[in-house]
Amino acid sequence: MSPTPDDFAPERSLAEINADIRCLFARAEGRLTDTERVRHAALLQEWATAVRASVVPAA
Repeated sequence: MSPTPDDFAPERSLAEINADIRCLFARAEGRLTDTERVRHAALLQEWATAVRASVVPAA
């Protein structure tokens, strides 16, 4: 059985994830610590998953 788009539905919207990324950089004044870099990488992965889930296949 193939996965359906609903199987990959993100828990948060792209806007929410993007806001978290922007806040992370704003708090860090553009310079991330190692811990913040790990958080940034996780947010980027979450964002990429949300982008893939938002793509509508062509008819």
